Amino acid sequence: MAFRKSIGNVETQYYTINEDFELETGSKLKNPTIAYETYGALNNKKSNVILVCHALTGSAHAAGWHEGDDKPGWWDIFIGPGKPLDTNKYFIICSNVLGSCKGSTGPASINPDTGKEYALDFPIITIKDMVNAEKKLLDYLEISSLFAVIGGSMGGMQALEWTVSYPDMISNSIIIASGAYSTTQQIAFNEVERRAIIEDINWNQGNYYDTGKFPEKGLSLARMIGHITYLSNESMREKFGRKLQDKEQYSYNFETEFQVESYLKHQGFSFTKIFDANSYLYITKALDYFDLRVNNSLEEGLKSIKSRMLVISISSDWLYTEQQIEEIVMALKAINIDVSYSKLNSEYGHDAFLIENRQLSYIITNFLSKAHVKDVMSTEVATLHETEGIKQAAELMLMKNKTHIPIVNSDHKIIGIITAWDLAKAIATNTTNIDEIMTKDVLTCHPDDSIFDVSRKLKEHDISGLPVIDDYNNVIGSITTAHLSNLIDKD
Repeated sequence: MAFRKSIGNVETQYYTINEDFELETGSKLKNPTIAYETYGALNNKKSNVILVCHALTGSAHAAGWHEGDDKPGWWDIFIGPGKPLDTNKYFIICSNVLGSCKGSTGPASINPDTGKEYALDFPIITIKDMVNAEKKLLDYLEISSLFAVIGGSMGGMQALEWTVSYPDMISNSIIIASGAYSTTQQIAFNEVERRAIIEDINWNQGNYYDTGKFPEKGLSLARMIGHITYLSNESMREKFGRKLQDKEQYSYNFETEFQVESYLKHQGFSFTKIFDANSYLYITKALDYFDLRVNNSLEEGLKSIKSRMLVISISSDWLYTEQQIEEIVMALKAINIDVSYSKLNSEYGHDAFLIENRQLSYIITNFLSKAHVKDVMSTEVATLHETEGIKQAAELMLMKNKTHIPIVNSDHKIIGIITAWDLAKAIATNTTNIDEIMTKDVLTCHPDDSIFDVSRKLKEHDISGLPVIDDYNNVIGSITTAHLSNLIDKD
């Protein structure tokens, strides 16, 4: 089956920002590093990029295998050949958030001013800071637009922040089990989890790195609390019920009695081996500060969005409820954003987006398959005025490396097109007037046309590109087979 295919072994890469990075609070980080991984191939027009944003304790390792690991990346069921985020079509990027301990600069990193771990000298960060750091990474990779940005839970917050902060870069945005702001209840859970860490005597005001004593009990308890919110009553009842752990009857003491207790202890203990306690404090605090509302208005906060939106809730999720997610949908509809809403029916609770591959695969694949011309077209289009001559046309083609040039009139409306073949014909017939050789019955497309319809039109007429026009026949861009090559299924 296609869903069992993997991209194979991958390696994490690292980018260090070559300047001080200013945070939303006004503080600065000196040359922070961002860990990232990429999967698939970047097409010539760089129009097939999808940014995947990870959840709270995730990493850049979203897919494939690291040498020596016994399990793949955290979203391997969705990323790879033939999967919803198909690496035969898309170039996938996943970076580790600022403040984490999974390769990007965080409180466990070395502070260049002291030569020791930052600990609590690490500045407070926000979701917007995480996104701005990802933007620096994309600038370094010379990627100026994203075909899509996608994320679940905290990753959904990042994806939503991307669409608000950099609306001109994003064509499609997918938000899964996330919110546009943290609710009072979510903040409350985060605070209890942080308090569990802070009250651990080994936390030592965050200065535990060189003590040989790690706040394992506090971090373990924090993870146990968090893990409960990721599950649902249905999934816990189905998996554990009231089954006892390694015994037939109650012991009537405070030792581990039930299987669910043993499971949570195991989850908490395992987590202490892979995550930093201070990072947990900083990232959960970033969640608390997240609020895209402006003047308490979600419509006002989201009004800059220009991308198509897919918002997905999970039926059994009580951490990010259907009501909270539907509030995003209603706000987007109120400001006339192109938004689709789907509900994932699952008993697995909040974590369903990491588990439910079939339903989610169908929803995401269906959304991405309905991409429009505006999602991939180039807005850097060369046009020629009808009064200019053959020489100017040839010079423009040579300078812009184009084989087709739209001809516009004084109102900037398209009236024809000239090709490299037309230029050759002009030279052969000694013609200097563009009007005599240009094609006046021009094939065009509109920004909201389906890329699949445009692909069929290109094949049917055996041409490599089309001008993109608005409702007034003004040329606003161009789309070519190169734009579409990685996004259309090959015959």
